[in-house]
Amino acid sequence: MQFQYAQCAADIEAARLMVYNAARMKEEGKDIVKQAAIAKLYASDVAEKVASKCVELMGGVGFTKEYPIEKYYRDCKIGKIYEGTSNIQLQTIAKLLEKEYSS
Repeated sequence: MQFQYAQCAADIEAARLMVYNAARMKEEGKDIVKQAAIAKLYASDVAEKVASKCVELMGGVGFTKEYPIEKYYRDCKIGKIYEGTSNIQLQTIAKLLEKEYSS
């Protein structure tokens, strides 16, 4: 079980660093569209993965409204859809990579 929550912590930290990097670039006045899309894609994937893992680790009670984890999982799932689907983020990243490497 320790390895599972250690992996969750590592994934969360990586997502946080991606967001911080995009924020730093924004403060420096740089173009951040690609970095923001990558950070958003990765962070939403990590949020869903970690929330799902927490539900799993809690067993049957993970799905009950008795604990807040079921709400976190639902919020992560809808956030991934509502805030811009992963496919849109991937499309943005792909277009920017194509432009960056075709020149």
